[in-house]
Formats: sequence, structure tokens, C-alpha cells
Amino acid sequence: MAMYREKRFEQIKKLLDEKQELSIEDIMQAVGVSRDTARRDIVALDAAGAGRRTRGGIVSLTFGHTIPSYSERQKLFSAEKSAMAQAALKLIQPGGVYFIDDSTTLLKLSQSITVPVTIYTHSLDNAIALAVRPEVTLRLLGGKLNHHARFFYSVAGLETLSQVHFDAAFIGATAVNADGLFFAYENDAQIKGTVAKTAKKVVVVAEAQKFGTDATYRGFELNAIDTLISDTAILPAQKNWFDPNTNLIVAIP
Repeated sequence: MAMYREKRFEQIKKLLDEKQELSIEDIMQAVGVSRDTARRDIVALDAAGAGRRTRGGIVSLTFGHTIPSYSERQKLFSAEKSAMAQAALKLIQPGGVYFIDDSTTLLKLSQSITVPVTIYTHSLDNAIALAVRPEVTLRLLGGKLNHHARFFYSVAGLETLSQVHFDAAFIGATAVNADGLFFAYENDAQIKGTVAKTAKKVVVVAEAQKFGTDATYRGFELNAIDTLISDTAILPAQKNWFDPNTNLIVAIP
């Protein structure tokens, strides 16, 4: 049994090195164990200094020091992201005008829209997903493409966003802490900050493992958020970061 556990840990650590973050479900599938065993393995790996435990799984000790590619992020926490996207979908009404961010979770939202709406986005992948929906009026903001994160940016696009009063803006996050919502790229943070000022409702969609982390550029403060959708309940201390009127939604896979 001890040897089996040791080999299992080696397999989990190898996978963690590759993906940078693993959910409980990822570990269950990768090494064929129960949810309780996966949780115990996470606790043991955290205690051994092989990773850092999060609310929904475990991340590598270098997580946040490097930015995973868009394709890498698409593979992570897939079930949780689908559940959060479905929760966000319930907030979209026919005839509405919305902004959808360049998050991998919000790509799942874009893929799920089947009602007549107008969508503004700076995300290449959102645009590809929405382009096959004849009921959707797509407004893709052009500019220079960030090949790593797959979003466009231009001063003209920023000006366009500043003139639109969106019914809701659906925004992801690289990091969430008491000081606000943070992102890896300065021009991406500018886009989010602009949209948060003009939208009638700001909906942030972020996994709980991003809470208490940090990134370089702040998009906006947390008091701008009307609705927060996450995959697990946030800690009581983290809940105090938000305005009491913020609607907190937990989307369970």
C-alpha cells in the first residue's frame, strides 16, 4: 500500500508539473482513486511541500509566476468551468447587449448562447464560437492580437467599449484579492476596467483557487462587482472583501 501511494504521488506530481493546477476530479481520474483519497493526497502533498492546496484542488508552487497558455487553461477544471458558465448563461436575456471576456470559462458561455443577443468581445476564441450562431450579433473588437492569451487590443476598441452601456459584462480574472480584480496584461486590465464602468451589471466568473492570489495589473475594485460566480463557497474572510449587496453564486458541477 505504501509503495502504491508513493507511485501515486509521483504521478500526481508529474501531472502537476505539466498542468500547474489540478482539481480533485483531475486527480480522481488520473490515478483512479475516490474523492476522499484524492483530498487526503492533496493534504499530504501540501504538507510535503510538493504543491499548494486550494479550495478545489492543488496548484504548483510556481503557480502564478508563469502564465499558462490559453490552450493549457482550457484543459483545467473543465467540469467546474462548465457549471460556472451555465450559471452565467441564466443571466443572459434575449435582446440584451453583453460583453464577454477572454476567459476560458466564458468561452464555454459563448458556446452555450442560443438566443438573439448582441455580444461585444475582444476574445478571438469567443468570436469563433459565436460566429456560427446566426441569432447572435457579434461585435469583435479588433487591434493587435496577443498570441499567448488570444485577445485583441486597440485604443479604438477601448473607446468603443467606453460608449456602450452593456446590460451586463461577464468578466474573468487572473487573481482576486482584497485590493481588486487583477490581470496578467496591462491592456487587458484596461479593457476590463473600462467595461466595469459602463456596464449596468458586472458579473465576475472566477474559480475559488484564484482568491487570495495576485497578478500585476488591477482592472477594478471589488465594489464594482454585482454578481460573483465561483465553483465553491469562498472563505468568510474573503466574503468580507465584497459589498454586502454583491450576489454570490456557487456553481456546483
